[in-house]
Amino acid sequence: MMQNKKIIAITGNIASGKSSVSDKLREKGFEVIDFDEVSHQIYKKGEKTYYKLIEEFGEEILSSDGEIDRKKLAKIVFSSRKLLKKLEELTHTDIILRVINQIGSVKSSVIFLEISLYLETKELIESHIDIDEKWVVISDKDIRIKRVMQRDDVDFDMAMKKINSQYDYQTLTTDFDEVIINNGSKSELMHRIDELIDRKKL
Repeated sequence: MMQNKKIIAITGNIASGKSSVSDKLREKGFEVIDFDEVSHQIYKKGEKTYYKLIEEFGEEILSSDGEIDRKKLAKIVFSSRKLLKKLEELTHTDIILRVINQIGSVKSSVIFLEISLYLETKELIESHIDIDEKWVVISDKDIRIKRVMQRDDVDFDMAMKKINSQYDYQTLTTDFDEVIINNGSKSELMHRIDELIDRKKL
């Protein structure tokens, strides 16, 4: 247990419902640190990572205001596993160090970490952060494809590139302490979270 705090990681494939789970946990009063939100911070103009990304991927990743356009960056990195790996190398350590600082500043005894690429970066994360429990949110691939297309306003091919860039968490559930299935309505998912929190006595 890190600094007498229980750390629970929440992960799952893109469009599995991680953010909905995190929102519900926040509503219930829990502290949730989102790795994606931290990544937004390090992408901002003036940050060291901002300049590293421009150097690696070029100024075509910038929007008209000079900030990094995440959609433009996504089109580049999701076209190649090598480029996606490079992006991860440039950003993940900085993200993890910032998360550690946030954990240290939080007074709550239970902290949830929402991590999009937990299995892909497991070794790096666990070398810096003591994870007490791992929860995974899963949903069927065809459902996730539709969600990505609608949420990110992309076509089928781009949605598939994003989905296929990740491990298939649905086949790797034995690596986790809790499996949260999200193939139905949002209210069904919320009910599952209520039951899980009660069962865990958190």
